[in-house]
Amino acid sequence: MAKQFVYDENGHDVSVWAETEDETVEKAREELDGADLSLDESEIRERIRVVPSPKRIKSDAEDVLMDKRRRGGIEAAEAVESGMDVGLGTGSTTAWAIAAIGWKLREGELEDVRGVATSLQSHDLARELGIPLTDVDEFDSLDVAIDGADQWDPEHPHVVKGGGASHAREKLIDSMADRLVVATDDEKRSTPLSHDVPLSVLPESRNVAQEWVRDAGGDPSLRYAEAKDGPLFTANGNLVVDCDFGEIDDVDARAADLARIPGAQEHGLFVEMVDEVVYGTDESVERVEF
Repeated sequence: MAKQFVYDENGHDVSVWAETEDETVEKAREELDGADLSLDESEIRERIRVVPSPKRIKSDAEDVLMDKRRRGGIEAAEAVESGMDVGLGTGSTTAWAIAAIGWKLREGELEDVRGVATSLQSHDLARELGIPLTDVDEFDSLDVAIDGADQWDPEHPHVVKGGGASHAREKLIDSMADRLVVATDDEKRSTPLSHDVPLSVLPESRNVAQEWVRDAGGDPSLRYAEAKDGPLFTANGNLVVDCDFGEIDDVDARAADLARIPGAQEHGLFVEMVDEVVYGTDESVERVEF
C-alpha cells in the first residue's frame, strides 16, 4: 500500500504520498525544505502512515485520493469502538475507513479490534496497517461492517455493489453485522437506483443467465478482465454478468428475479441492509440513517 507523510504543526500543513516509504521521505524533504522546516529522517519516518494505494484499488488515482471520499471514509471509521469485531468492506472510500481504523490502533485510540475482510485488497491493506484479522468462519455475527457502494439511495436502505466483483463475500459479511455503515460520496446517490447490477454466475450458466436477464427486461453484458484476455473471474471462480435495468422502481422484486436465475450465485442488490450512510461532499461529511 502507499505511504503518506503528514506534518500539521505550528501553522504548517505539509502532506505528500508515494508508493514506497523511501519515495515518501524524499518528497517530504522537498516539501519541508520549501517550507523552511527542518526534520531529520527519523522524524520524517515517524510521521509516515499507510494509506490506500491507487495501484491496488479498482479506481483511478483521482478517485481514490478524492477529498470527499477520504473524508467520508475516515468519518465512517468513527463507528468502530474498542473490543468490536468489524467487517472491512471493499472500495476506494472504504479503504480510507480501514486506514483510519489502523491509525487509531497505532495511536492507542482503539484496542482489541478484530477485522474480517471482504476482499483480498481489503485484507492486504488491513494487514499492512496492523489490524488483527481473522476468518469469517470464526464468527456468527459482527458488531459493525463498513462497506462502500457503487450507488446508494438516500430515501431507502438499499445499495448496488459489485464493481470490484466481491459482492458475494461482501453480502455475507455485511449481513452478519449488527450495523452496516456505508462509506461513500454524494456523487453516487440516486433515487431510484439505476446502476448496472452485477450478477455472479457459474461459468457454464453464463448464456442461460443472460437470456433470463433479457426476458426480465434487462440488458446483460459479460464482464471482461482489464489486465488479461477473456472474462473476469471472481475469487470463487464465477463469472460476472452486469445487468442494466435502467431505473429500478421495485428493488425487492428485481432482487427476487435475479435470485431465481439458474446458476446465479449472488447479485449486487443489497436490499434493506443499510443502517447508515456516511458520505463526503465537496465541503463536509453528511449522514443518512435508516
